[in-house]
Amino acid sequence: MFTGAPARAGTPVARAGTPYVDGVSDQSLPSWDGGFAGSYFARLFSSVWVSGGHIRLARYVAQWDLMREASGGADAHGDYRERLEAWLGDVAALGLVPDVALTSYDGIYPQSAAEYEVSLQQLLERARALGRPFSYVEAWNEPNNQGAQPAARAAQLTNAANALCERGYGCRVVAGNLEDSPLVAGYEREYERGLDFSPAIWGVHPYYSVERKSEAPLENFEANLPHGGAGAQIWFTEIAARACTDYGGRLVENGAGGQAERAAWLVDTLMRNREPEHVFYNVFLLADGRRPSCSSEREDDALYVPGTSAGAGADAAGGAGGTAPRDTPRAAAGYIWDGRAGEPPGVCSEPLAFEVQTAAGFRAIAWSTAGEGGAAGAEGEAGGATLAVLTNGCSTRTA
Repeated sequence: MFTGAPARAGTPVARAGTPYVDGVSDQSLPSWDGGFAGSYFARLFSSVWVSGGHIRLARYVAQWDLMREASGGADAHGDYRERLEAWLGDVAALGLVPDVALTSYDGIYPQSAAEYEVSLQQLLERARALGRPFSYVEAWNEPNNQGAQPAARAAQLTNAANALCERGYGCRVVAGNLEDSPLVAGYEREYERGLDFSPAIWGVHPYYSVERKSEAPLENFEANLPHGGAGAQIWFTEIAARACTDYGGRLVENGAGGQAERAAWLVDTLMRNREPEHVFYNVFLLADGRRPSCSSEREDDALYVPGTSAGAGADAAGGAGGTAPRDTPRAAAGYIWDGRAGEPPGVCSEPLAFEVQTAAGFRAIAWSTAGEGGAAGAEGEAGGATLAVLTNGCSTRTA
């Protein structure tokens, strides 16, 4: 457990906030363990975190012009459009609220707001036709970093997205979605001058704050919002704790321990003090069984290390082809999921331990790590919620 959180750096605008990470920002969802619907993680997600109300939203960062691609149906390993359709199916099955952010991964950008609006409208139409309409739209992902758009152009795209949402698509726009970089204030003010509406929701990616374990970068973003952020919802639309690269992609030596320390600081200090409305964590498990590595991944922020043996991800209680879960949670996972500031990640020693309240009291939930014995899963009903999995000597306790 990491303690000694720094003192509060400033006084935020009073908000209700979320006490824990309540959003998934991971477009790898459909490809976990070959297919999300059949994976042990899907069962754990559904039975513990989603049904208990802990995880409520899901976010996808999509190629802005993906609707130009043909679709042969939802496919976790297909083109951009097919992957998004597979993600929509998994999110709908879990009952999560979908949020889409647009970006460019291939260096091709919309030449005008009108071109962008046509593409976004096609995407919104497709989601609605599938019976899975988007509830929230982020016009452009991190325009002052990954999305690489001038502030005035990012504002034009946001205006276009807002016009579509107000035209009957039932969505709400999350404005900004800026990285809390040292130059955010000037970019932010120019972006705000270009808006033709007053956003109720502002997104931010507090990567600098988490890497430095300092509230100052986020405070700088908040201070430069209209009216200092008064009356606005602040969402952490993307954040991760990184093991071996910093916010700028430069090699550092945080290691798994440093990743866990930053994850603890995110939950115990930054979220507690700044009270964001929602927090989306990125990334849980890399797609296609890729192992997190500084040599192969630009940033190493994954919370899980995929197994390499046959049947990886299956469980002993009937999962196909395996004897125990092989995807191993890093220590940071416990802090992200636990959601209670200042406490270790559950009553078990597992890094993915979690507790839920039931009609009978409290039950400890844990998933076995790789190579440990006693991994047979146990599932039961309590208060109408399915609970899983008790392993490796972890036991229940009642209040």
